[in-house]
Amino acid sequence: MRKTAILFAAAIPLVAAPLTQQDRDKLIQDLDHSRQVFLDAIADVKTEAQWNYKPAPDRWSVGECAAHIIAAEDYFRQGVSEALKSPPLAAQQQSSAGDAVISNMVRNRSMKFKAPTVLEPTGKVQPKAQSIAAFEATRAKTLEYVRTTQDALREHGSGDPPNVTSAYQMVLMLSGHTERHTAQLLEVKASPGYPKN
Repeated sequence: MRKTAILFAAAIPLVAAPLTQQDRDKLIQDLDHSRQVFLDAIADVKTEAQWNYKPAPDRWSVGECAAHIIAAEDYFRQGVSEALKSPPLAAQQQSSAGDAVISNMVRNRSMKFKAPTVLEPTGKVQPKAQSIAAFEATRAKTLEYVRTTQDALREHGSGDPPNVTSAYQMVLMLSGHTERHTAQLLEVKASPGYPKN
């Protein structure tokens, strides 16, 4: 009888735990905040000259920063989707312990990273109005996913131990990435040669 019970228990699939309401609320708050920070930062960019101004040949313009932010949104969502296909993470890798570290690291502009080629903004810059529409559309998809998903974002991730990022933390990175490059475009606007109009 005991052997039968053990076999029966082994046959029952473990049900993955969806997001807690606290985790869901945190992601929504983070995404809403980074959305507003970005939109506020470009609100006073009125002309093509301002949108396309580059402080140096190897620096991005405001428009290029925007194009990169927009392209990265889908890139991060695809990363989350791929991470969810991975085997469950070890229990210690499912905790919230690293959330703040990841959020702060992504936003920290003193740490430089090379953008993947697919996210380079060259040839992707659109006029400001189109960029805002594209950003709002892709951010709306992310927010809808976070509001409604039953995926176990804490239980799956990518990377090799000890450098594992949960799918939940990847959404935090998406939001932090928006703020990181918003800070970059603010640097462009603050540069001495930035056009007055």
